[in-house]
Amino acid sequence: MSGFLERYRQGEHQQVWDELDALGAGVRERFVYAEALAVAHETMQRVRHTLEVVIPRLEALGYQFGYAWMQQHPPVDETWVAEQPARRILPSGDTPQRLERFEEVVDALPLSVRAFWSEVGAVNLVGAHPHWEELFQQHRGRGLGPPNLDPLFVEGLSEQLLDVYAYERSQGEALFPLPLAPDAYHKYHISGSGGYEIALPDASADAPLLNEWHETTFVNYLRVCLHYGGLPGLQRISTLIPDELAYLREGLVPF
Repeated sequence: MSGFLERYRQGEHQQVWDELDALGAGVRERFVYAEALAVAHETMQRVRHTLEVVIPRLEALGYQFGYAWMQQHPPVDETWVAEQPARRILPSGDTPQRLERFEEVVDALPLSVRAFWSEVGAVNLVGAHPHWEELFQQHRGRGLGPPNLDPLFVEGLSEQLLDVYAYERSQGEALFPLPLAPDAYHKYHISGSGGYEIALPDASADAPLLNEWHETTFVNYLRVCLHYGGLPGLQRISTLIPDELAYLREGLVPF
């Protein structure tokens, strides 16, 4: 089982991930693990680069990052807005140590999530675009997915999260799913049906992202999100904004 990284760099992105994922926990075998982890890191380096390209392009198109605009819609208040995470939080210097401790607690973490926390950190692209919101209202009920932008959002590995899992394990409790993002509604301070999460432990290369409307894995979720400039909800109105999507996608590095 060699050549995964080389094949990935040559363009077999989906094929390599499919093969690694098919190995299940076997991806941890000594002759596979190092190269599988290298593929995961290469993938998330490309994700990081894509975010660095897409974020300023969204701003150029008039997308308003953050939550300040939500103060115009009670009951959202300034305190709640101030508590929301920034659009990008880079990995901290102690991330490798946190990851080791986290895997000791939960037994195994998918390589894709581990590499995301190492290379990207955390992402929160929540925001608004007046024109796109109007198009959503005009085409409510059409197409796949929720009636909003459902921006890319991935929680980072915080010390608080690590402490919660350590406490649950010390009490002999079964591990609860790892929360990675609020659902499409809760991102906009509206009651939803449950956040996007993965089951733990999981020793595979990648893992299903539970409750997310594409019903796919974490890596494929990132692919879908960044295919729409980090706003997968644009899938609903994609035929109405072809020029904007072409601009967001131009020259992006595939992963």
